[in-house]
Amino acid sequence: MRVLYYYYFLFYTNILRDEEPHLTTTLALSASEALFINGVADTLALTFFCYKINIWYIIALSIIAFNYLFYHKSGRAKHIIKEKPMFFANHNLTIVIILLLSLIAISWVFWGSFYARHVLSNCIY
Repeated sequence: MRVLYYYYFLFYTNILRDEEPHLTTTLALSASEALFINGVADTLALTFFCYKINIWYIIALSIIAFNYLFYHKSGRAKHIIKEKPMFFANHNLTIVIILLLSLIAISWVFWGSFYARHVLSNCIY
């Protein structure tokens, strides 16, 4: 998560040039985490129990609150920026891994409803 935080921070300071990059980074990281967790939970609930979970907003708000407390109140955010973490000490590989993780998390928004409809249509009640 440190690596994701650092590279999201770099994105919001170098590319989009946000006025509050730490806040935007926390929100973007929280959104990615919430989408990923919701996607996994939804997939498991649909596959094994034929039930669609509709608590994504509770998951998202919980993760935003946790990340705010974990990164900002504790001072870890500034420590991470000074540390400059990356995967396998390779900047380019880190960017590719982060893009893949972010795309996987965001993709649930698009394919999740189709998957849910397909699984729920095959469920025996």
